[in-house]
Amino acid sequence: LVRYHLKNNDSKALDMVEYSLKKMRYGGIYDQVGYGFHRYSVDEKWLVPHFEKMLYDQALLIHSYLDTYLITKDEFYLDVVNEVIEYVIRDMTHVNGGFYSAEDADSEGEEGTFYIWESKELESIMTKDEFDFIKPLLSIDEYGNCVVEGHKTNILNINSNKHKWNDSSQNKQYEAIRQKIFEYRESRVHPQKDDKILTDWNGLMIASLANGGIVLNNEQYIKEAINAADFVHEHLQRNDGRLVKRY
Repeated sequence: LVRYHLKNNDSKALDMVEYSLKKMRYGGIYDQVGYGFHRYSVDEKWLVPHFEKMLYDQALLIHSYLDTYLITKDEFYLDVVNEVIEYVIRDMTHVNGGFYSAEDADSEGEEGTFYIWESKELESIMTKDEFDFIKPLLSIDEYGNCVVEGHKTNILNINSNKHKWNDSSQNKQYEAIRQKIFEYRESRVHPQKDDKILTDWNGLMIASLANGGIVLNNEQYIKEAINAADFVHEHLQRNDGRLVKRY
């Protein structure tokens, strides 16, 4: 759609892109606490996801948000790129380079347990002022804002009417609270990691990191791409040059 917009000067195509990418970033399909996109949404509002996180989704969405930034110069899209890459490097990267395939949806025997919240639990880990500030921004409801596994609970999602992306003061306060929630969540039982390293999916992520490194002039992203490519050559390439499927 971005390329169609460029070729045909069709503003509607770009509107479709921006509307979709913003709604996905605002929604529960995006991990508002630790970043990265879940696999898909089960409703039309992008609110309730299947909580699995796939490497290939991160890779392809990095390209989409980068392309849209290049056209619009809106740094909102750059922020998403940096967040998703932060997640991949932090949680999905082998110590010697190369990227894991996925994180499961389930933990403690139920889907989404790692990602959902009771209002009182969130309230207990921060000050009253912090909770009063974050409650409307992340659409937190005392009785829950959705149903997961038959239980009324909260999936954190951005209320775009309350969150002002260009308000530096609000963003600074929001980020401090998000970090506090992230550190608290780290004590939960994490979903199991699918630590297969697949050649094709790594190719997608290597391309995304290289692209991001060039567009953003970020040497770390290029270094991570090179490390992963080296891993593929060392562990996934046969003597005759052909690539195998997985490590």
